[in-house]
Amino acid sequence: MKWTEKYDVKFHETDANEVVSVSQTFKYIQETAMRQMRGINQSYEYLFEHKKAFILSAIRLEMYAPIYAYDKIEAKTWASEGRGYTYPRYYEIERDGETVCKATSTWALVDTETKKLLPVGSIDTSKYPIEEPVKTEHTARIRIPSALPLALVGEYTVKYSDIDLNGHMNNTNYANFLCDYIPNIEKLRITSIGIAFLNEAKYKENLKIYIARVDSKYFIRTIRSDGNVNVEAEVIFETME
Repeated sequence: MKWTEKYDVKFHETDANEVVSVSQTFKYIQETAMRQMRGINQSYEYLFEHKKAFILSAIRLEMYAPIYAYDKIEAKTWASEGRGYTYPRYYEIERDGETVCKATSTWALVDTETKKLLPVGSIDTSKYPIEEPVKTEHTARIRIPSALPLALVGEYTVKYSDIDLNGHMNNTNYANFLCDYIPNIEKLRITSIGIAFLNEAKYKENLKIYIARVDSKYFIRTIRSDGNVNVEAEVIFETME
């Protein structure tokens, strides 16, 4: 059974085009997952107290229609069987019975002290509803062509308002942060975004942002000050009339 939460979209959750921003869409689905975890008495805070935490490895969000201020939406989430070190999770957002968004993601469980990955079975997931994986047009895996030249377009220092309980930038904040570096973003509608999280960005970390366009998509890579890749992203768009 899918876990469902209802939301009334607020005006201040929309952008200059009066549609819900990409990061806010991530917040709806992730908030739903957090409420599910609390509902089965296995909240994020509970895991953290037991020196465990879920970290996001990759996510793909596909948006089929804009969401507007004051819309009433239902966000749903569920899991499928984990394997090895991977915990899959899926999401949908519906408005008036119509699916306006789908997302697929993969998570890993880590020991917050040793930073080591923990295999599936390290926590009790028997209370999670298991359903079939969601089908999206694009996968969560990001593959930036190796021969594609990416241009440095700016630098960003992680702010206090970006971070969460883990002390690094919360995954829901990345989408808006990355899209802010896309040229003429105000004239585009994002239809799909995939992000691979490779190394966390902690408070005050300085990131360099590299970007390249191929047809109707942008590839983005952020590099930490130690030279390691922070995230890689693929943003697919259509031009608004």
